[in-house]
Amino acid sequence: MAEYDKKNQELYDENTEKIWVALDAIRNDKNLKATKGQVATLTGLHRNTFKEQGARGWVSLELDVIVRQRKEDSKHIKITKKQQEENLQDLLEQSKLEILHWFTLYSESERELTKLRKRFKDTSGSLEWYKEELSKERKVLQERVELLESLLSKSEG
Repeated sequence: MAEYDKKNQELYDENTEKIWVALDAIRNDKNLKATKGQVATLTGLHRNTFKEQGARGWVSLELDVIVRQRKEDSKHIKITKKQQEENLQDLLEQSKLEILHWFTLYSESERELTKLRKRFKDTSGSLEWYKEELSKERKVLQERVELLESLLSKSEG
């Protein structure tokens, strides 16, 4: 192999490495355009170096892959955002239903508590009335017992 062939191969390999670095940069940075011009700018090589008919025609194929991947990523992001929005809407609906459930339960409990308080008040009032009646009846019975005892003690004596 001649000396200039070796030098040409080294230069070719060096330029190939620059191209791969540029393609990786384009793949990783969405702000960089996926074009031959962008690769030329990043590598310092002329854009005609990447013609489809030449030895570096594969660069066009790589750029096409990057473009397709970006489109798929864009669709995926849109779907993901849409799905995320739908998930949040579902969560909101579930929260509304839960709030409604607990509010209904609270309202029913309040009504039940009001009924129980009224029943307690009525029962308390009834208990007091019966206590008073019992007390009156005891007095009457006590008076009768005393009357009977007095009559019994007079009849013995």
